[in-house]
Order: sequence, then structure tokens, then C-alpha cells
Amino acid sequence: MRTKSFNLEISDEAEIDLKNAYQFYAEESTRVAESFFEQINTSLETIKKNPRSFPYAYKSLQKFVVKKFPFVIYYQSDESTIRVTAIFHTSRNPEIWNERL
Repeated sequence: MRTKSFNLEISDEAEIDLKNAYQFYAEESTRVAESFFEQINTSLETIKKNPRSFPYAYKSLQKFVVKKFPFVIYYQSDESTIRVTAIFHTSRNPEIWNERL
């Protein structure tokens, strides 16, 4: 059985989210920062394998809870593309991603 391949697009805002989180962890420990980055990459690969498996947060916006770190990846998908709109720390106001839709 062949698995469908999805393109992954990460918004500029989500890239900034990721960069800021990485820098925060890097100030404490480069090992933790690298672990965080690896976990985000693993999470994105998991989403790519089956994007429709994860719960909806709002209308067409889905969320994936990152393991080992207090972050959520918000994304939308269609037949061929996954668009990551935010990579949020769970303590942030979730209404912010609403502005990114």
C-alpha cells in the first residue's frame, strides 16, 4: 500500500515561533534546544504521514500536541498540502492563531 505524500508549507509566523522557541531553549542549553528542534521535526513528519488524524481546534484548523515540550502545532490541510500556521507554547493565548487564518 502506498502512502500519499503531502507538501509541507510553514508560514513566516510559524517560522518565527520556531526560531523564538529554539533561541529560548538555546539560552538554557544547546542540548535541550536541539532536542526541541528534533521533536518539532518528528512532529511535522507525523503530521505529514496522516494529517487528518488529529483533532480540529477551530473550523478547518487542526492541532498536534508536541511530545516532551509544551507546544502545539496548528495547521490546515487539503488534498496535497499541509500549511503550518503556528507553533505555539501552550501558555500563550490560543486566540492569536485565529488572526493568522
